[in-house]
Amino acid sequence: MATRESEIRELGGSTWPDFARIMEKHNGVWGGCWCGAVHPKPGESNRTAASNRAYKERLVRADRSHAALVYDGADVIGWCQFGPPAELPARMGGFVKLGAAPPDWRITCFFVDRDRRKEGIAEAALAGALRIIAAKGGGTVDGYPIATGGKPYSSSFLFGGTESMFAEAGFRPLGSLGTKKMVMRRVVRGR
Repeated sequence: MATRESEIRELGGSTWPDFARIMEKHNGVWGGCWCGAVHPKPGESNRTAASNRAYKERLVRADRSHAALVYDGADVIGWCQFGPPAELPARMGGFVKLGAAPPDWRITCFFVDRDRRKEGIAEAALAGALRIIAAKGGGTVDGYPIATGGKPYSSSFLFGGTESMFAEAGFRPLGSLGTKKMVMRRVVRGR
């Protein structure tokens, strides 16, 4: 079972093979996304699974894609993707509607190995991402949890996390982007 003290490593050139291994186990995640769907700027076309993999690897090796990877031994069992809005520009238009300034950092998605769900891995990944953000200077951090309305929800569709998980990590509601997507924000102090 994962805990907030699970081993966390940042996605980068040295951890890319571990990330690629779990991605390949799960067929590139969500139809071959490779956690690249929020990287393209508006108007850029969708990619194939193979081109998404190559695109993501280029971003990682150029230090333009970030994630907190949760490890169990040598294996990645989940992660939390984060980064500044310049790296993750997709769907930023909602901030005009909210009347809020864009954040310094965005937490855009989570993934947990299908064999390890409901073990606290997403929570460990979120805590790890916040520690990495603090080490990078901190700032305002937004998350986009799925508003479940207290109803049962398949964990495979909770890629944005849950409101309760973000609230427990100190995030407060900022508004909503549609009927199922919330915006929650907190300030992380740099260290």
